[in-house]
Amino acid sequence: MLGLSELGQYLKEAREEKQISLDDLQRTTKIQKRYLIAIEEGRYDTLPGIFYARAFVKTYAEAIGLDPDPLFDQYRHELPNPQREAVTLPSRTERSKPSVGPKKRAKKGSFLSALIAVVFIGIIVVGIWLMAQGGGTGDDGAIAPDDSENLEADFSEEVGTAPEEEEEETEVEEIPEEEPEEEELEPEPELSITFIESSGNTSFFELENGQLSDVRIEITGDRSYIDVKNALGKTFYTGTPTEGEVITPEVDGEERVIFNFGASQFVKLFINDQQLEFPLDITHQKIDITVIAEESE
Repeated sequence: MLGLSELGQYLKEAREEKQISLDDLQRTTKIQKRYLIAIEEGRYDTLPGIFYARAFVKTYAEAIGLDPDPLFDQYRHELPNPQREAVTLPSRTERSKPSVGPKKRAKKGSFLSALIAVVFIGIIVVGIWLMAQGGGTGDDGAIAPDDSENLEADFSEEVGTAPEEEEEETEVEEIPEEEPEEEELEPEPELSITFIESSGNTSFFELENGQLSDVRIEITGDRSYIDVKNALGKTFYTGTPTEGEVITPEVDGEERVIFNFGASQFVKLFINDQQLEFPLDITHQKIDITVIAEESE
């Protein structure tokens, strides 16, 4: 039976054959009606997350009296598989560069002094050459001493220094180095854990603006069973701790973690020092937390 969604069409026909309305199914499964319609139409991308697709289909099938396992095997090409997505952390603004310090300005002053000396020597050489060409010499070709002295004095006045006076070093005024302006850092967004909904004995949450980097489970009574796994079935803790024990499973960097609590009335769950309130008042319940990746700027 072909269509937009073979699995969705099959579930819809099975529901209608048993004369179960979507409103009745919503009350039975606690799944919103719009998500039930999305399952029948095969629009799994409109669900709260791809991790919920199999859980919602399983609850739907059981509510209308079908075994979900054969359905998962037969229609596995339709159901999305959870994949890890790379999290990209947000970029930082480059700090402003400091202004030019006194050392660089001192080098610039030394270069200016050397340039003035070269110009001065050039003027003297050119003047002597002009005098030799324009009659500034005697009959025997020697330079007249009086004219040479006058020429040297004239050039000395032009550059502002006496001919025998050594060039004074240019004084460089030290300019204090400016301190770079301190960059105002934007405040980090606050960690947010949002309850989505409950299905059966499982409650679904989404964690934003943070990661599962600090998880703590406190036991306040005996007979509690604890099991902590990720979406791929990797176990981080399983056992029956005693009263007063504190469990800290190493789930850093995980994108989805499922907590299974037996005797949950004796259990307190903390995520990044924030206590998570259990939405269901039942003894055996599961807490399914998915980390929402931050969008890169």
